[in-house]
Amino acid sequence: MAKSTTWRMIAFFWHQLADMKRKLLRIIVALVGVAVASYLVPRLTQYVIDQVIPKRAMGSLIGTIALALLLTAVAGLLSGLSTYWIGQVSLSAIARMRDALFRHTLGLDMHYFETSKTGDLMVVLTSDVNTLQRLISSNTLGLFGSMLSFFVVLVLMLIQNWQLTALILLTFPVLFVLNNIFVRRIRAAYRRVRTSSGVMNNQIQQALTSIGLIKSFTTEKATANTFENVNEQNRDNQLTATRLGATFSPITDFVNYLGTAIILGFGAFQVMHGQFTVGLIVAYTAYLGILQAPIRQVTGLIQQLQQATVSFERIKTLQAAVPRVVSPPNAIKLARFHDRIQFDRVGFSYDPSVPVLKNIDFSLAKEQVIALVGSSGAGKTTITNLLDRFYDPTEGKITLDGVDLRQADLESLRQQIAIVSQDVILLDGTIKENLEYGTPNASEAAIWQAAEAANIATFIRELPDGLATQVGERRIRLSGGQKQRIAIARVFLKNAPIVILDEATAALDNESERFVQASFDRLMADRTSLVIAHRLSTVRHADNILVLEHGEIVESGTHDQLMAQNGRYKELYDLQFT
Repeated sequence: MAKSTTWRMIAFFWHQLADMKRKLLRIIVALVGVAVASYLVPRLTQYVIDQVIPKRAMGSLIGTIALALLLTAVAGLLSGLSTYWIGQVSLSAIARMRDALFRHTLGLDMHYFETSKTGDLMVVLTSDVNTLQRLISSNTLGLFGSMLSFFVVLVLMLIQNWQLTALILLTFPVLFVLNNIFVRRIRAAYRRVRTSSGVMNNQIQQALTSIGLIKSFTTEKATANTFENVNEQNRDNQLTATRLGATFSPITDFVNYLGTAIILGFGAFQVMHGQFTVGLIVAYTAYLGILQAPIRQVTGLIQQLQQATVSFERIKTLQAAVPRVVSPPNAIKLARFHDRIQFDRVGFSYDPSVPVLKNIDFSLAKEQVIALVGSSGAGKTTITNLLDRFYDPTEGKITLDGVDLRQADLESLRQQIAIVSQDVILLDGTIKENLEYGTPNASEAAIWQAAEAANIATFIRELPDGLATQVGERRIRLSGGQKQRIAIARVFLKNAPIVILDEATAALDNESERFVQASFDRLMADRTSLVIAHRLSTVRHADNILVLEHGEIVESGTHDQLMAQNGRYKELYDLQFT
């Protein structure tokens, strides 16, 4: 499994680099030049020691030194160019991969996000991608240059003195065995690190998004203690992985140093018997450094490879996620809504054994207002999620102008629907950027018109920077009503024919609710509206009110009709106003 993952990762990288053949060819040529220069410089050193010095040939000495300096300069230039070109190739590949992964994640449906932890996704999209980036960085890909030098020098060493070279090569199987011993342990250690990092990130994300709850219940110490335990587990996993790496490196270094001892011992023996020269001992010592360079790099690369393998597994898991809700082949591109929405005996469940909606049957005509009321968990929000096709019904069907939503183009459907919920999301940026979100080509006149309709224009004009005022984290603080009216203005600008209001005034005080309700009245004029209401006073004038309990419609009618029925609606109404 591990080997399969590693080869799949290599194949993945090769696919990423496949369209850069010209750049890769330049890199290979440069690396060949570095390899040739790396071999020639020690040969010049041997020539000076064995030939120039005994003959006291000053002219040859100066020429040889000049040639060695030239070769060194050329090798340095080619090495620098190859490093830069490798950086270009690797960073371009990673940028494409990160962009594709982010686009893929955005394309997943709501079910995936509601069943996945945000911290885990953040680790994959940031830390795991960065780990792969380190793996194919210029330093790591430079290993291929070292390997090329390794094979060139090795062949020439075997031609020069195969006995000594063979003795040096005896240390390589030892390195191979050591690598196999440590590889599995290091990979398992880094897999545990990734898991504990995800748990820790989830803990941080949950604490930061629930800071109000933590402070109101004074659970700072308990939350900190929980995080401390998670942090300690992550630290212990990191230490285990670090200890394995710290053990692996010196052992491989010791084996590498055995090669030097072999050259000095066996080489000196051959010199004493006239079979070798002192210059060749010096040259072979330099060649050994060339042979050992990739081995040392591989030692570090193995640790990176194990981290990258774990990260790659998690990235491939994310890439393998397939959205359940997608536009079908030959999807019908919806025209602007003009007739009616029909829920036809719709049923829905997240778990087949626990139905959420049962036999939901109603019609919403153009410019009609239907309100959904009922206890928490009755299925009101689920109905709106099905209309926006965040999920598909498990029974029945929903049609818009006679078209089954499952046959419709998803983008053309969602362009028809605007949602205002209780939890308003403002992006980190200016008020203008928040207003025109989803409608980037809107004119400033249209933006001000939408702001006027949402009762937020006066407030914006009073700000020192007007539409350019920064909102979001650590910026100007907005009240709940102001945020809500910005969200309403955003919907006005979208100009969708269908509006969903999901308990949009539930968290507002009476004064803010009055301003927001006036904005809603303007918004719903000439639009088709589906309203989820907690405060029943806001839906008294709805054309039809559906009362839900346990996923079923138990009552329907106007406010007056339902009050006269003396049923569940009247019970809910009396609870609020008695």
